[in-house]
Amino acid sequence: MLNADMIYEAADYLRLSKEDGDFSLSNDKLESDSISSQRAIIERFVAQNPNIKLVAEFCDDGYTGTNFDRPDFQKMMEAVKAGKINCVIVKDLSRFGRDYIDAGKYIEKIFPQLGVRFIAVNDNYDSLNHSTGDSLVLPVKNFLNDSYSRDISIKVRSSFESRRQDGEFIANYTAYGYLRDPENKNKLVIDEVAGEYVREIFQWKIEGMSPVTIAEKLNGRGVLPPSEYKRSIGIKYKTAFQTSSRSKWSPKAVIRILTNELYTGVLIQGRRTTPNYKVKKVIIKDKSEWSRIENAHEAIIPAREFQLVQRLMQEDGRRAPGSDTVYPLSGRVFCGTCGALAKRKSVSYNGKKYAYYACPTAKKVGGCEGRNISERELEAAVLTTLQSEIKLILDVDRALGQVEALAWERREIMRLEAAISAQEAEIAKYRTLKTSVYEDLRDGLITQDEFLHMKQDFSERISFIEDDISGLKTELDAVRAGLVNQTGWLAQFRQYRNLAKLTRTVVVNLIDKIHIYPDKKITVTLLYKDQLTDVIAFLREQVQARHAAEKEAG
Repeated sequence: MLNADMIYEAADYLRLSKEDGDFSLSNDKLESDSISSQRAIIERFVAQNPNIKLVAEFCDDGYTGTNFDRPDFQKMMEAVKAGKINCVIVKDLSRFGRDYIDAGKYIEKIFPQLGVRFIAVNDNYDSLNHSTGDSLVLPVKNFLNDSYSRDISIKVRSSFESRRQDGEFIANYTAYGYLRDPENKNKLVIDEVAGEYVREIFQWKIEGMSPVTIAEKLNGRGVLPPSEYKRSIGIKYKTAFQTSSRSKWSPKAVIRILTNELYTGVLIQGRRTTPNYKVKKVIIKDKSEWSRIENAHEAIIPAREFQLVQRLMQEDGRRAPGSDTVYPLSGRVFCGTCGALAKRKSVSYNGKKYAYYACPTAKKVGGCEGRNISERELEAAVLTTLQSEIKLILDVDRALGQVEALAWERREIMRLEAAISAQEAEIAKYRTLKTSVYEDLRDGLITQDEFLHMKQDFSERISFIEDDISGLKTELDAVRAGLVNQTGWLAQFRQYRNLAKLTRTVVVNLIDKIHIYPDKKITVTLLYKDQLTDVIAFLREQVQARHAAEKEAG
């Protein structure tokens, strides 16, 4: 029972969430201004009440009041249950909590059962002296606090979404390789030190290194991993990925970098959300609902190189014995009959090892006819084929240089933009269908299972189309860069005009697939074959147009 004559051993409880307007906590401040103000108000109140002795303080700075899952609040309740505290003091009811149901349960049931006095200074509420009127007013105030929290949550979510659509970076921490722009904290700029390591990581992957090998190489060179590097430059950084006091590069850290589209200048945000302002369970949103802004910041990795690495991540990453990289043709050789990925095998004969590629289904029941080709012969044939194809492409390149460059660029840009528009129209169609199934479910026209199946189907279709659009945009960038900056797909072949050796870098940059057939016949399908076909068609159009003009003039 509460007694006005007893001495109360009290704890002041202080709280402020990030959503509150007066939240301000920088690297140079240990606590926000509002926390200091709350403490001062409570201390003045205690000084005026000699029967209250302040023995402890609990502070949740930066925690929401919409639930009671706060670290210091839980510690305070442990102290209460242990009998160390019999009085809790807050500045006002909103600092205690904004969930009116749970707040009322603590104030009107839990605290009285535990014999704890509760005081909200600015609301003039003291459970020792509360009246019937207080019992009526208290739920109303708690309800208003709850409504305020709901309104703030809606406004914050809306503000975040608007800022994401404007291309502002609003995450807590920047990715490795980027820093906040000193002149605009919502803009990313390249960190040249870490950015150079990002470039090396991508280049090593193209050269045939696995994430394991790349991590070992970085650790061997003493390169600080992302978390340690951020701390070394003064960023107060916490991560759930660190498992030891002194972290090192791990394969997972390398994979996170190799698969992060942020490095191409694309800002993707809004991947996660929560059901509402009270439930903090994190939900992963459909890819179609993410905020995706292109050219939001300077790219560290060209889009073409990033797309190339994404393909390599799906291929065989096992390194060759005694080497840091995979075999030159790894993941590129296929059976010309059944299409299966050919396997590299080795045999020993007279003390020497011989390697060859073979169809994996040849010896199976119902498999295609047996075929294999030695690795040495295959690499020699691929090199000869590449040299011939490069010569042809360079001839086309020279022919293209003899016509108006902008004519080709305009033609390709129009073609690709039309293709992108068509795909975007498809996305709009599926999004409309996705909305309609919600209405069908609401109207009872379809079952819950049918709704979930259709929703997943439309989401997958949207995701596939977005991948296609990404590829088309990459191709569009390559066309623009190829003639203007000399760094597009044609440049991939120009740099190999004097190709004399087959390397992993050459293979992944130029070759799409290699097919092997009986009698050691092979075909080599180059990357950019579609672009090459378009260039040749364009050149034919130019020749026909010139002949038509000459005929009309003569």
